[in-house]
Amino acid sequence: MYPYIHIVIPSYTAMALLGGIIAIGFMYVRLEKFGIPFSTFIFMLFWCMIGGITGSKVLFAATQIPWLIDNLTLENIIWFIPGSGFVYYGGLFGVVATIYILTRREHELRNRIFQLSAPAIPLFHSFGRIGCFMAGCCYGKEMKEPFSLGIFEFTRIPVQFLESIAEILLFVLLLIAERKKRGADLLGIYLLAYAVLRFADEFLRGDGIRGIYFGISTAQWISLAIIAYYTARFLKNRKKKTQLQATDF
Repeated sequence: MYPYIHIVIPSYTAMALLGGIIAIGFMYVRLEKFGIPFSTFIFMLFWCMIGGITGSKVLFAATQIPWLIDNLTLENIIWFIPGSGFVYYGGLFGVVATIYILTRREHELRNRIFQLSAPAIPLFHSFGRIGCFMAGCCYGKEMKEPFSLGIFEFTRIPVQFLESIAEILLFVLLLIAERKKRGADLLGIYLLAYAVLRFADEFLRGDGIRGIYFGISTAQWISLAIIAYYTARFLKNRKKKTQLQATDF
């Protein structure tokens, strides 16, 4: 007889699922506000999950190119994708790319979807980072003197917790920006703010699986690209505004 079924769920998976459920619930209660039908929401959600997982796996493979070259066998190729980890930036851009593809002929719908979903991104990721701490991945550098906080004793910089807290603050910031300015580019605000945060906190990381190129990690290179893009866009818009003001005279 087997009166009990014992199921073991990885802590990271459990936290990611919890974060996903809360983020989906958050978006669901906002559907009416942004005029998005439930059927459209479910359709987009399904494909965004596929796009997010695919993007996450592809970027992880990119960080492991040296290992793949040194261990290029059929067996490693077959087991690499299901056995590999997830990379947040890859998942994020996989979701964004999926939304762009699905709304390529409906730009107004795209804007509403980004307005709906942008705050849910840091909300979800805050739980994911707690899952990283519980799983022991994405860990920080060793500290000279350990310190205790309640039942936890830290021998490394708790970079996962720090980023989780920062993500909650970004979630609140996006809600404030949404209330202050109707139609604000919430996705742009998040991407730029997170890029600055991620570039900084990567210096606190102690794991070497992130793909280090020319002294900085893959995530830092991506963060620099995002910062450069939004800086260039800001300068372009500022120049255009200056030219328009000049023509008014």
